[in-house]
Amino acid sequence: MPLTEDVPVRRRRSVQEEASERRRAQILLAAAEAFAERGFNATSLRDVAGRAQISHTGLLHHYPHKNALLEALLDDRIKGAGYLYGLDSRDGVAFIRGLAAIADRDEQQPDNVRLLTTLTAEAISPTHPAHGYFRRWHAELQELVTQALDDLDRRGLFRGPMPTSEAARLITALHEGAHTQWLLSECDFSLAATVRSQLRLFVDIDL
Repeated sequence: MPLTEDVPVRRRRSVQEEASERRRAQILLAAAEAFAERGFNATSLRDVAGRAQISHTGLLHHYPHKNALLEALLDDRIKGAGYLYGLDSRDGVAFIRGLAAIADRDEQQPDNVRLLTTLTAEAISPTHPAHGYFRRWHAELQELVTQALDDLDRRGLFRGPMPTSEAARLITALHEGAHTQWLLSECDFSLAATVRSQLRLFVDIDL
């Protein structure tokens, strides 16, 4: 049957490509466990390789140095959240509800919260390889929350009374603070309920 121009051609992935994808996922999981327990600085690639049950050379085939592994892990854990929960800042209601949904997920995944909290704390140092990454991410998140609140303000759903940019700064600060307190208390309160209570201080929508 001849191909037509209006039918997209989808190349099937080879067995090798699928195996490589599974191996990368296996490595990222091992790295997440190691970094959450020991931090980035105290973890070696050989530590990660051992947890992933592959050779050191095999790990280097996928991630040639530790910084590349760290960046891939952050992309997977941070940027992946926005994709999974459809965080579109042009729709303020959907965006804020997405933040609440991520809190639901985080409450079920304390190890992931511990990972990102540990890496964020380490990255405060300007010499840390993720310092620039987290600076850019926090600036991007601040802008996205501000845009979402601007949309809610236009729709009469923003409580104020401060400017939306200031409210966005408070939301992100309260969000991170809640996660840190939750970990330090050994998860003895509902993280999701706390995040929703924080969000309701600024928006008048059903969460």
